[in-house]
Amino acid sequence: MPIPTDREHLVELVTSRFEKLDRELREGGSGIGELHCVDDWTVKDLLAVRAWWTARVVAWIEAGRSGEAPELPAAGYGWNETPRLNNDIAGQAKSESYEEVLARLRTAYERVLSTIDALNDEELLETGAFEWAGKWPLARWISINTARQYETARTFVRRAVRRA
Repeated sequence: MPIPTDREHLVELVTSRFEKLDRELREGGSGIGELHCVDDWTVKDLLAVRAWWTARVVAWIEAGRSGEAPELPAAGYGWNETPRLNNDIAGQAKSESYEEVLARLRTAYERVLSTIDALNDEELLETGAFEWAGKWPLARWISINTARQYETARTFVRRAVRRA
């Protein structure tokens, strides 16, 4: 997936990938949340992880706009520990219903769109706008943590539905 170089492309990528995933979930029928889709995760577990990453990129941006340096990817985890982090996220969502997890994902998606809208082009598209973002523009961080994750989630969901 190409990294967006302008606001319109970023919004189109995020929106189109989310809408495809959302359509797949709506068409998947009742019980879709309990289908096993990847490793030992259910669709609900997968969506909990996707919701977390979508919300997390917004939190990083909000911290940066406040002059803070967020802990990346999260407190107590390094980038080389994302499998453990993802499993912990899925485990924390065990007490939630599928509907609650799906609502969190949809809310996080709406927040990321409003965050994109609130950023000026320099913040969104230029490197160096936020120290925590390193050598990449926020558009790349947003794309990787939303559109790309929605696309891979859709692939896993489609496979799970076909196997069911």
